[in-house]
Amino acid sequence: MALAPTTTAPATESSRPTARSRAPLLKPLTRQTLLYLALAVIIVVQFLPLIWALLTSLMTPQETTSIPATLWPAHPTLSSYIEALQGDIGRYYLNSIIASLVSTLVTMVLATLAAYAFARLRFRWKRLALLFVVSLSLFPPFSQVIPLYMMLQGVHLIGTLLALIIPYSVFGLPMAILMLMAFLQEVPFEYEEAAALDGMSRLGAFVRVVLPMIIPGLFTTAVIVFVGDWNEYLFALNYTTTATYTLPVGIVILSQTEFTTNFGVLSAAMVMSVVPLVALILLLERRIVSGLTAGGLKG
Repeated sequence: MALAPTTTAPATESSRPTARSRAPLLKPLTRQTLLYLALAVIIVVQFLPLIWALLTSLMTPQETTSIPATLWPAHPTLSSYIEALQGDIGRYYLNSIIASLVSTLVTMVLATLAAYAFARLRFRWKRLALLFVVSLSLFPPFSQVIPLYMMLQGVHLIGTLLALIIPYSVFGLPMAILMLMAFLQEVPFEYEEAAALDGMSRLGAFVRVVLPMIIPGLFTTAVIVFVGDWNEYLFALNYTTTATYTLPVGIVILSQTEFTTNFGVLSAAMVMSVVPLVALILLLERRIVSGLTAGGLKG
């Protein structure tokens, strides 16, 4: 008796991997890979100038001006750092620290009070006042140099650090106010109502209840304002003299002669000017990250 040939049943759709079943696995993997690639590109673009400055600061004067350009120092040397330290970079450091710290402190005090008023109080022309504050950041710095120079010269402040502290304190307000408003709006108003029931005044509730709750936001805003003041060049170039030059201007003075630019000294001074900012950000990293995260939350 002949046996019937056995045939295997075709695989059903449920037992066969389909494109639909693979899609959920591939899509998150693809998105994650693209995200990491984008982050890697951003990191390289952000840090490449600093890495290039670091390598250039270790080159000899001949290597910094060679053609084709030298990508890696053949004979690393610290002569550029020694030459920069022999100049007046210490005085430039001190001027930058004083101007940046004082202006940041003034900006933060004024911005905190103004942000609380805009976020909590009800008063006439509130929206118009906020638009006026924001409009202060719409004018390019180049259009403000000459009018400010004439005003500062009229009160005999040209050549002093006050000529930098006053503009820095004012021009940092719009961004600081908007950032602090976002943090204040995250604090439930019920906390202030409970403080009022306990007998606190509005000012007491603001100081004892609200401010401790937005400390991460205060640190984040203060660091951003400080970095902006530390790196400012245009006003420092026009409103200061030899005794009050800040680091951005002093770096150029240190590296330039009558006919040439010492790129090694320029790069060494740039690297040394970045060290305080990097140290500050690393020291306050947790508070900055928590502040940025808190400012983006709603509800």
